[in-house]
Amino acid sequence: MDELDKRITCSSGHKRKKSFQGSFLQFLQDLDCKHLSVCTPDDIRRFLIWKDFSGKTTIHGVHCKHLGQKGEFDCFCPKRLASGTVEGVINQLVNIFDDNGFGRYWDIFSKSGNPACAPIVKEYLKLIREEQASAHVLPKQAKPIFLSKIKAMCSYIDREIKSPGLSLRERYILYRDRAWMKPTIFAGDRASDLSLVVAQEVKVLNDNSGLVFQHTFGKTLRGDKGKSNTFVIKKCDDLSICPVQGLLDYVNFCQVSTVDMSVGYLFRIVSEKGRVLDKAVNYSVMYERLRYYLSLLGIYEGETPIAFDQGCAVTMALSGAAENVDQAMKHIGWFGRTSAEYYSRIHTLVDAGSIALRLSQVANGSENIETVFKEQADYSSLVHVFNKE
Repeated sequence: MDELDKRITCSSGHKRKKSFQGSFLQFLQDLDCKHLSVCTPDDIRRFLIWKDFSGKTTIHGVHCKHLGQKGEFDCFCPKRLASGTVEGVINQLVNIFDDNGFGRYWDIFSKSGNPACAPIVKEYLKLIREEQASAHVLPKQAKPIFLSKIKAMCSYIDREIKSPGLSLRERYILYRDRAWMKPTIFAGDRASDLSLVVAQEVKVLNDNSGLVFQHTFGKTLRGDKGKSNTFVIKKCDDLSICPVQGLLDYVNFCQVSTVDMSVGYLFRIVSEKGRVLDKAVNYSVMYERLRYYLSLLGIYEGETPIAFDQGCAVTMALSGAAENVDQAMKHIGWFGRTSAEYYSRIHTLVDAGSIALRLSQVANGSENIETVFKEQADYSSLVHVFNKE
């Protein structure tokens, strides 16, 4: 029981939840609202407005020349929390009251229950969405990273590895980073999930043409209904970008350096003294490494490790490797169709593009289409069957 409790209290999600709850309770105290039981829906709205001051989404007016543009501009338009963030804050508030026995319903007559579920709070979120939609605020999406930048980074690492003055620690980091990047862009796996790969889950195909990964634990893999994410990466003719070769080179280097990679985490952190620790490399470390390489090469455009799965999805769509969202979901390991369509943009890239092309090709025959419509679908000009005349 102590071990289970420790896992709960030490998790990053639990720490974020406690921090958020602490800031909310402090806000209520500043309002002379001493307990959750006397909190009202108006107090919830006041808290949301207070949180709004930390927003970074600019709401440009209809007469602002920067309407619909992204970035920082020298104008006097207000900044707000993004509507998606506001929805997330409300959901956290709902959970706080629910965890404290107030349920997930607000009774408008007795004015009791969960104030974060009150209709007036839902109306607040609706108005925020409408305000940002009218200001042409588009949902923020991570910039995809494509093979060209992966090749550039891997080529740089290839050159650096051959440098004679490198320490063992520096050489290990280069091998690890290269081995991490190559499979990520081909598998489209979440950066945080790939960092948790253990050596025992990686297997070789019978014909030796590639490797199989069998994820059972990750951001969205928590043992629910036996969910898992199994994917295959194949060898490439271009060894500079080949994910299989990158992994094999990394493992071979570790073996030569007397680092046992047969069990435990595949991608590990290294101490300042050069000792490879049996701890998985985390998201923030790989984010800093990615930004370091891209900035050094002068090609950094704000990419994060999240960009790998989106780059993989877009590449599949435009190359024909995936013909629909379902195929992309199966390869990448997405379980939610809505999220898959949003992040992959497959409908925009494939469906919309093909429809636009076909429409442009029928321009010369538009008169015939109008004639067919009038004959077969426009019933307004037909004579009434029971007309006396």
